[in-house]
Amino acid sequence: MAKTKGDFYFIGFGNMAQAIYQRMDKFAYENIFLIEKSDQRIKEIKEMSSNFPYIGSRKIAQTQIIKKLSKSKLTSTDIILLAVKPAEIKSVCAQLKPLIEEEPLIVSIAAGVNSLKIMQYLGGYSTQMIARAMPNLCATKAMAITGLFGDPYWYGKKGGTAEGQLVSKIFSPIGQVLWVEKESDLDSVTAISGSGPAYIYYIMNAMIDAGVELGLERSDAQRLVAQTIIGAGETGKDIDNLEGEIIKVSSKGGTTEKAINIFKQKKLDVIIKQAVKAAHKKSKELSK
Repeated sequence: MAKTKGDFYFIGFGNMAQAIYQRMDKFAYENIFLIEKSDQRIKEIKEMSSNFPYIGSRKIAQTQIIKKLSKSKLTSTDIILLAVKPAEIKSVCAQLKPLIEEEPLIVSIAAGVNSLKIMQYLGGYSTQMIARAMPNLCATKAMAITGLFGDPYWYGKKGGTAEGQLVSKIFSPIGQVLWVEKESDLDSVTAISGSGPAYIYYIMNAMIDAGVELGLERSDAQRLVAQTIIGAGETGKDIDNLEGEIIKVSSKGGTTEKAINIFKQKKLDVIIKQAVKAAHKKSKELSK
């Protein structure tokens, strides 16, 4: 009997893959394979597995934790998530190539490795069945935003086709998804939201340190800073003119104005733009 459901393969099972696994729709697949080359990592996964929802349930996909994929043929109903480091993509594709019977959907979260390279590594595999994704670390709290790209003919504008919706379904449980029009746009996504949490943590840390120097307990300072950033982000996404909002908050002769003036004097906006552009340049270099 032909399978009515395909299998889902995690090639690499780091923090991002784990976040996706824990929230994915496990009813949608026949089997889920967590594939890791490291014996130590496999041991860690097995020790954590008691905390994973649904492992072993007969009602949904059976999860299997293995070292490598073998004696299996990959078909068009299967989905492969490449969740390894960019430098490992070539060797992983070489291992996958002889197992492909029909073209499965391949989704890569490896930064800087474009669809053409993946196609070449797989030996002429159609780029239509390759999609790329750039989530961020906020996935662990289901608050990520994931940039997505796939051949517009196959995946549709903003992922509107059935194939596009299939890819969106993988990442929407960990937050929001954003389809971009050009694959090169993923370099911008990487520079802004992919690396973005680290920028915010850097700013958070400086604000927390300042709070401690002003006499606050570190835990209190961290709570104040974290909630302020959460609130500002939530309200800021609906404000069309952020610069105008800054002016409104900065009362003449007040505390906020004093702080903003320091930012302007030190050209903080220029520094941030330079940093983001440097990350963007590096992402483009990695894709060559």
